[in-house]
Formats: sequence, structure tokens, C-alpha cells
Amino acid sequence: MPGCSNESCAQAANAGLDIFMVPTAAWKPLYENILEQVRSGEILTSRIDDIVSRILRVKLRAGLFDKPSPAKRVLSGKTALIGAKAHRDIARQAVRESLVMLKNQSNILPLSPKLSVLVAGDGADNIGKQAGGWSITWQGTNNSNADFPGGSSIYQGIADTVNAEGGQVELIVNGEYSHKPAVAIVVFGEEPYAEGVGDVEHLEFQAGTKHDLALLKRLKAQGITVVSVFLTGRPLWVNTELNASDGFVVAWLPGNEGDGITQVQFSNLDAV
Repeated sequence: MPGCSNESCAQAANAGLDIFMVPTAAWKPLYENILEQVRSGEILTSRIDDIVSRILRVKLRAGLFDKPSPAKRVLSGKTALIGAKAHRDIARQAVRESLVMLKNQSNILPLSPKLSVLVAGDGADNIGKQAGGWSITWQGTNNSNADFPGGSSIYQGIADTVNAEGGQVELIVNGEYSHKPAVAIVVFGEEPYAEGVGDVEHLEFQAGTKHDLALLKRLKAQGITVVSVFLTGRPLWVNTELNASDGFVVAWLPGNEGDGITQVQFSNLDAV
């Protein structure tokens, strides 16, 4: 924004921003500049009153002034509750119910678990990519599946389901299969990101590179039914990838319960 910097941006406060998130040393000059901007009238005192009122209103509604401090609450320190089955069940339900199917040509979904299935794409066995930013690390990068104990990747969910029903499943990230499958499930999407690093100039997915599109087209050209599972934290333009798929499901960021996607892909939701 013209006239703004990390240390000074009266326009943001005047436009309605209530809380500045400044994780760097810029917080102190920002604070001092806001004080000066209020003194000069660039930011009205009534605007500061509005900011404080809105913040306090949310805290009052949440009961923060009536509850004990976090360290003194009933469940404080009970880390054994992290990853409890009841919590994972709710997380898995959220995964199932948030999926958005954009294409289902010839009603290929849900798939039969008795098929020969190729699982491809760099998101197939990557819980970090499923989780996105603000997860194990700030930007959600440099993680491995081991950093998500008890979690399941999308591939793991597929493998468990297909193997249990007598089908065949093979994980080949680049799609170079050894035995031609009946269907390929390709899991791809945005790399993990948080604020700043994740900013984009436009909404076209992989503009100028399209390497995931190349994988979809290659599998389609080999006469294989292609189901795409798209991982993203925001709506993006994916028309070309959509056109290269027989089925297309937007999974958003399912976190560490990737098998929730499998429960929908391989069964009618009523059966889950």
C-alpha cells in the first residue's frame, strides 16, 4: 500500500484493521508511530476506542476474564489427550464433510476398492503438504510424516482400504508405474505456506510451470482413468487440471487425517 511500511501504516488502522501482527523488530517503531499518528490526528481517538471495544467484546464473549489462566485449567498439561481417538474422529469427519467434488465423469466416484490403483503426485504420501502452514513449523515446510505421530497420509488411507478389499495399490510419485492400473489417483497442490511467503500475484495454479498438469495428461494419454485430489488453502484457477481429469476433488488442507478422504473416495458417504 502506498505510504505504508512494516514500521508505519496508519491507513491499515483507518481501514478497519484491529490487530497488527508484527513478529519482527518492527513492532516497536510501529507502536511508537501509531501513538504519534493518534496524537497528530491521522488516526482518530474514536478509531482506537472502536478497536479496543471490538477486541474486548470478543474476549468477554469467550469468557477469558472469568476463566483461570491456561496453566491452572482442568486439562492443563495433560498431553496424553493430544491425538485422542475421539478428537481424531471429529477431525476425520471434518475432512469428509469439507471435500468439494468438481467433476465426476461417468460417475466413476466412489471407486471400487477391488481395482488396481496407482497413487501418484507429490502430495500422496506427504502429511506436511496436507497440513499446510502454521502446523509443525511456521510455513509448514521441512516436515516429514514422522513429525505427525498417529496421522495418516492420503496414500496410507488408500492402501489400507484397497489392500483390505483385495485390490492392488502402488505408490509411484512420478506416475512411472510398473503395472498398468485401472485408475490413477493423483494427489497434488500448493506447497505449504503462511503469510508473506504464500502471497501470489494471480490465482492460476502453477502458472508457467504446470508440471502436475503434465502428469495428468500423460496418464490420460495412456488410457488410465484419472482422479485428481487437489490440496490447497484457497480457491485457485484449475481449469486445465480439471479438464485433464475424469474426477476432481478439492480436499483443501485435510491435516493429519488423510484417510478421511479415502472414506469418501471408496464408499458412499452414508456407509461411513
